[in-house]
Amino acid sequence: MNSTGHRNSIAAFAEILLAVCGCAHAFAAECSNAAIDPQKLKERLQELNNAAQAEMQRQRFHDAVTYFQEIACLAPKNAQAFYNLGAAQAASGDLAAARRSFTTSAGLDPVNPLPMVMLVRVNVSLAGMDSLKSVLRVIALRFPDDGELHGLLARFLTEKNQLDLALAESLRSVRARGADGGSKVALAILENAVGAYQEAIANALAVTRQANLPNPTRAAAAGVAGLSYEGLGKRDEAVVQMRESIRLDPARENSYLALAFLLEKAQKYADAVTVLEQGRRNVPDSRAFLLPLGSDLVRAEKYDAAIDILREVVRQSPDEADAYLRMADAFRKTGSPDREVEVLRELSKRKPKYPMVHVLIVRAMLNCAQPDYAKALEELDSAEEASPSDADVFYLRGKVYIETFHNEDAVAALLRAIELRPMDSGPYYQLGRLYQKLGKTELAKEQFDRMKFLLEGVAAIAKEK
Repeated sequence: MNSTGHRNSIAAFAEILLAVCGCAHAFAAECSNAAIDPQKLKERLQELNNAAQAEMQRQRFHDAVTYFQEIACLAPKNAQAFYNLGAAQAASGDLAAARRSFTTSAGLDPVNPLPMVMLVRVNVSLAGMDSLKSVLRVIALRFPDDGELHGLLARFLTEKNQLDLALAESLRSVRARGADGGSKVALAILENAVGAYQEAIANALAVTRQANLPNPTRAAAAGVAGLSYEGLGKRDEAVVQMRESIRLDPARENSYLALAFLLEKAQKYADAVTVLEQGRRNVPDSRAFLLPLGSDLVRAEKYDAAIDILREVVRQSPDEADAYLRMADAFRKTGSPDREVEVLRELSKRKPKYPMVHVLIVRAMLNCAQPDYAKALEELDSAEEASPSDADVFYLRGKVYIETFHNEDAVAALLRAIELRPMDSGPYYQLGRLYQKLGKTELAKEQFDRMKFLLEGVAAIAKEK
């Protein structure tokens, strides 16, 4: 670095430190400066600290703040006093005051990273991005070689979705630690998260090729490489890396799930089933495989096996809505609408506000050999109450009215469905059939022409794609 750059760095560092240290004098000005005998001061500080700690244990944080404030007044150059005060203020919900106290503590004890770490946490909670970045710059300047500290900050910032800042901390951790396998994997994870896929792949593959590293570390790296290849649209390479992750660590649950997801996107449902069944064998205590396995069995048209798995899902997790939906789909595709209705009614009981559940029930009911039209209308009333502008409610109500010979009501319902969703061909078809039945030939032709126009438009769009 040239002399000008060096001076600029020193100036920037000094500016940040002034911001960090400037609160101590302001706080001291609020305190009494009356002289106290040293022995009595020591006794008083111990007494206040005992009381403050007791209040913290009772979770009476506001009372603890009062005691810690007096300690800080009596010992204005004690960094620990301000650190304890900041912790109590943060616990009480006064984050702005906690930030001032941690800032003072950091200024009084510049070699202790804990106040700085707390400042990071407080600034994230306050959404104080400028202050957060300033604190991170100070930490980088004060503790450039503390890889563990920067790794900790990277994990925390990742959890808080501050991915760009987390990536910077992860890079600092890698530099400080000499790029060990674990820190390189963490860096690759962050690079993947922010869309730097090529960089993530390079770092991840560098780890997988190191045979001296533990297999779980190499497996994690292969998994990240797989995700990044998928991010680049290179699905075949992604699948290869996910399979390698499983080979290196057969107990790694996420690798099976990620590989199955990739195969699902490629519509290779039977292959996805095979992967998830392998995962169940190798990680027998995991419940994570059941729902995706049941879903993929439905997609692979292995309905009986799917229903068995999905029943196990709802036995273990009775509120898992997707399991009910997949099971209902399986019953529908096996021509068992009555069972489909049963499953959907159970979902409605468990999740009464689940979107469209009443519409789904009515669709299933209308496929039954002897539909209960009165109950279907009751379900549609509930559906309309939940979603008054849902075109499906009025479309299905129109179909029920047609079957029960309430023709005028059917016309009104279907017209309302068309008004709400004019690009759907279904209501035009039903309305055309109804007009035919009523002998209104011209009106029927008009509806069929509209339906034909919409279907031709859909076909043209599909052809262009």
